[in-house]
Amino acid sequence: MTEPGRTGHPGEWTEAWAAALEAMELEADAVEEMLHHRDTLQRTSDHALFAPPVGIGPLPLELTERARRLVQRQLDLSRELSIAIAGNRQQARLVSRLQREGPGGQPPPVFVDNRA
Repeated sequence: MTEPGRTGHPGEWTEAWAAALEAMELEADAVEEMLHHRDTLQRTSDHALFAPPVGIGPLPLELTERARRLVQRQLDLSRELSIAIAGNRQQARLVSRLQREGPGGQPPPVFVDNRA
């Protein structure tokens, strides 16, 4: 018997959930790669945001631990991203202050071409 809003049998639901978790893992891999190479990162590809599949029913029990580990991994990555963003903002403020004040608190040198 299938539940309302679902088609197929439990084996198909397991396959659908396994594919959904695989997509989430690939997204987490991309975030980890970005974090590890953030100092030299250039936008190399566009990753589509994860969108959960519709109509695949509840998570099968055999995938519960995998999903739990994946959620924890995403939480850990979220913390790492927050730290990286905060560090980036701090560096941007420092650079902005240095550009305004110049070395030793003096205004930065300005080149004026008055030949015109």
